[in-house]
Amino acid sequence: MPSDDTTARRLLDAQVSWLLGRLTGPGLADVIAEDVDDLLSAGRGLRLDDLLAPDDVKAVARLLLEKVPPSTAASTLVAMAADVAFDGPAEDFTLADVVDREHVESLADEVLGMTDLAERFLDQLTESPLVATLASRFVGRVVNDVVQMNQAVADKIPGVGSLVSFGTSAAGKVLGAADKSLQQVLGDTAGKSAVFAMKRLNRIVVETLRDPTTRDAVLEVFDLYADQPVVRLDRVGSREDVHRIAGLLQDLVIAGAPTEPVLTLVDALVDGFFASYGEHPVTALLDDLGTTRDDLVEHAQAMVPGILFAARESGDLERLLRSRLEPFFDSPEVAEILGG
Repeated sequence: MPSDDTTARRLLDAQVSWLLGRLTGPGLADVIAEDVDDLLSAGRGLRLDDLLAPDDVKAVARLLLEKVPPSTAASTLVAMAADVAFDGPAEDFTLADVVDREHVESLADEVLGMTDLAERFLDQLTESPLVATLASRFVGRVVNDVVQMNQAVADKIPGVGSLVSFGTSAAGKVLGAADKSLQQVLGDTAGKSAVFAMKRLNRIVVETLRDPTTRDAVLEVFDLYADQPVVRLDRVGSREDVHRIAGLLQDLVIAGAPTEPVLTLVDALVDGFFASYGEHPVTALLDDLGTTRDDLVEHAQAMVPGILFAARESGDLERLLRSRLEPFFDSPEVAEILGG
């Protein structure tokens, strides 16, 4: 360390004082604007792949996926998000306040136009015996409810009720289950051919999706609820329920994030990003993000001064500046220059 009476010490003190004035003085806003302009100017001449290598970015992304989800900070943020979601905004809001009807129309058109994909997905579900059995029970219950409703209506008409009742009883006898309710008969029959029932249900679902009326029904449901206040979580459950669900979602992310399929997907996203922007200047990414020079300056001028002023008040700013500059002024090269 240079002694207090040397020229090097006085130069060090002068430079530290000058930098403190630059970083915390009244001209800081202009300094920030100059620095932003200098960075943007440099960014226009530097390609993204000259600054970053895809493999390095992949390594960081993989590290974050492994370390962040189970971290204490992540758990704290999840708990905080659960509290915020439970407490909700101070004022009620409607669905129309956050979702435009035009977007609902576009989404409905897109989803309803993917009936082929839905059909393949539903057909794959038939491979599960349990799902097929549930579907057959569903069909049986629907048919049974329809028959019961028709029976109730027929009972109000003289002579017709007994006729419908006789038809139902006869059907039960034909099926060989006179001592069972119609629902049991249908359920047993459907259970013997669950796959057939599942395929039939799939066909009904797909045909319903293809029906032009379905789109109108979706939009009508949106219109019915668009002006209604969105139900707050504190009105449908407890805070503990929300925390428990949030914890389960975090556990899902913790288990899935570091798996090889997810990591492979992240690697592909990084490769795709560099394929799009790697050969372009860094500023091209800012342009595509819709971020202007004035935006950067405005936000930097709003955030940076508070950080620097707090560091100055604590003495850390001067300490950091001095620790970075002192080795230079204590170097033999500076001593030789000053001695010469």
